[in-house]
Amino acid sequence: MSLNQHEIEERFGFHKATIEGANATAPRHADLRQRFKEFAQYLDDVCPDSRYLSLALTELENASMWAHKAVAQDAPLE
Repeated sequence: MSLNQHEIEERFGFHKATIEGANATAPRHADLRQRFKEFAQYLDDVCPDSRYLSLALTELENASMWAHKAVAQDAPLE
């Protein structure tokens, strides 16, 4: 795989969250945070304390990270 400079900037550059406009990313980040917290609380409420709950919460953190990365990619590079 060979990356050009544009692809490197898109993947690793800082995408500043936008607050206004049709493609604003800040509100989407806030919504994601709230929904992931709610689901984490749900898992904690219904699953017994165990290694499996711990793994589920770790994977939820991973999902949250990638979801935020997906939203951030929509924001302009700074």
